[in-house]
Amino acid sequence: MVKEYNSSSNHLQPDEGRSFLEMDDKRIILAVYAHPDDGEFLAGGTLAKWVKEGHQIYVICSTNGNLGTKDITIAKEKLADTRKEELVEAMKVIGGNPPIFLGYDDGFLRENIKDLKEMLVYWFRKLKPDWIVTFDPWKTYEIHPDHIEVGRMASEAAVFSCFPLLYPEHMEKGLEPHQPEELWYMTPMEHKPNRLVDIASTFEKKIEAILCHQSQVEMLADMFIAGADPTNLTDEQKAQLQEGTKTLMQMASQALAALSEGKVELAEAFYAIKVGAGHFDNYQEMLQEMIGLDTDPLIIM
Repeated sequence: MVKEYNSSSNHLQPDEGRSFLEMDDKRIILAVYAHPDDGEFLAGGTLAKWVKEGHQIYVICSTNGNLGTKDITIAKEKLADTRKEELVEAMKVIGGNPPIFLGYDDGFLRENIKDLKEMLVYWFRKLKPDWIVTFDPWKTYEIHPDHIEVGRMASEAAVFSCFPLLYPEHMEKGLEPHQPEELWYMTPMEHKPNRLVDIASTFEKKIEAILCHQSQVEMLADMFIAGADPTNLTDEQKAQLQEGTKTLMQMASQALAALSEGKVELAEAFYAIKVGAGHFDNYQEMLQEMIGLDTDPLIIM
């Protein structure tokens, strides 16, 4: 069920949630997206695998995705409704909890970072996630401001949500300060990966979840079908597009799996970093890296 969170418009919350632990321990994992399709393309296989392993998966989608089209005939409001429905269906496929929509306009997170940060701190305190999955805000050549700002604000919220004097009104709502343990940045990222997740068992779910985002998949049409109009595809072209999307994702997953030197066939990669109070807990690793030592061995999961 969902109900309104009344400190800001268009913010939704589920009815209602804890650690560098062994994966046998059940975690609460929160993926923070900029747009409705972000996680399925970049981490869908991993999220589905974590669901199979019994972890609680939540998703926060920061924008309504109302710019993501090449169709000049569709209204922004209609597109936002469509993309919301697509993410709801994708999360049903993955098996996670119903998505949380913050509702900011697509392309304008930078103009709303103060409110976005407060909302993410609120949700981190409410859901009490162990791990946060999001974009790497320092990735070279990342041009989309929403990707940069959602990664930056999710990172800031993770390291500051433990301080009770930050947004003390949350405590008045019964929320206690909370410190997530790790941030996981999705590929592509600035740093070399230190986590490789074997998604062979959930690759088909990843594809099924991606294909729920039909409005976005159709914009890939000219990658696979010469001269295709993404706003007016035939049934045959749609079938070609679905197969092309699967092939593209398979190639990307195989390329990342090569990091395992043959141990896995299909993978998604991340850079995981421990969270401290007000900082990342990575001083030793930074010093070792600075003097040329190998600091982050690749962990295959």
